[in-house]
Amino acid sequence: MKNKLFNCIIILILAFYGCEIGKPRAEGADNELVVVTSFEDRESIQSVITALFNDTLYSPQPEPFYRVVWVDPENFNNIKFHVNVIVAGIGNNTKNVGTRLIKNLLTDEQYTSTIEGDNQLIYAKNIFSRDQNYLIINGPNLEKLIEQVKDKGAWLKKQYDELLFKRQSIHLFEGSTRQKDLEKSLLEKYGWTLKIPWGYTIIRDNEEEQFFWMGRDIPYRWLAVKWKDGLVFSDSASVYNYAMSLPPKYFGHIQYSDYLFKIEPVSFNDWGAWKISGLWESIEEAQGGPFISYLFYDESSNRSYFIHSMIFHPGQDKFLLLKQVDIVAHSFKVDTKY
Repeated sequence: MKNKLFNCIIILILAFYGCEIGKPRAEGADNELVVVTSFEDRESIQSVITALFNDTLYSPQPEPFYRVVWVDPENFNNIKFHVNVIVAGIGNNTKNVGTRLIKNLLTDEQYTSTIEGDNQLIYAKNIFSRDQNYLIINGPNLEKLIEQVKDKGAWLKKQYDELLFKRQSIHLFEGSTRQKDLEKSLLEKYGWTLKIPWGYTIIRDNEEEQFFWMGRDIPYRWLAVKWKDGLVFSDSASVYNYAMSLPPKYFGHIQYSDYLFKIEPVSFNDWGAWKISGLWESIEEAQGGPFISYLFYDESSNRSYFIHSMIFHPGQDKFLLLKQVDIVAHSFKVDTKY
């Protein structure tokens, strides 16, 4: 399937991909999809976009990872430098302004392959700007588009997720905004460290308890690291018991809710880990929000590490904030030289 997919995308890359030097950096929100399509195709294209970008954060209100902004084809030139540009259409009706735009963007051979072949999803990077996803969706009917999304969607979604991670990492860590003195202090003191952006302050640092907690407010973002010598878990049941025991002990008045609580095996940096996600809630007040935690064992230091991220941002979008804290968590590293 991979060879087939790369055959589908290589045409556009060869036709359009050029040197990034001189191109502006892509603009707009990193989790915003600018979808260019005609009004008459919008409902069908919405089905395709939903099938392709179906991840949702429940906080507990549902919030899609990626937000859609609809743009008329006549305004394509106004948005072509956006970070996530999708040009979409259905059918071969040249009276449709979306179809005419797609025919102008593709060669005759490329366009024919979208209608008569299996080339309905054509993807490339950095066409009009640096750090850009560029996707053309076009096919003879909705059924064919959905079929191709099922076949190639996971690979495409990965490209968007990786670019979001890259751009947000630049936003968090670029330049002199990192607190490198604190990073060095943690490494020398505990043998592990994180990349720490500007604005985070230490809430609790207890060597005896093997616990470190930092945060940033308005909106509230918290990240904590708990470590313990040896292996503290053996299966998902022990992971559940360990994770549930930590918030009341170390955060005081909060606990994990059983509602939407999820445990799954994942890869965390170079470690095999358990990912724990769901909702935290205050025991004393009507407060709560989403969290993501990771529990893993590091053989080099003979320690189990629990890295916990959570946010509090009532009534507002939360995905990008939680993603930012999760990116900080993914900067975690261990160095046994210290």
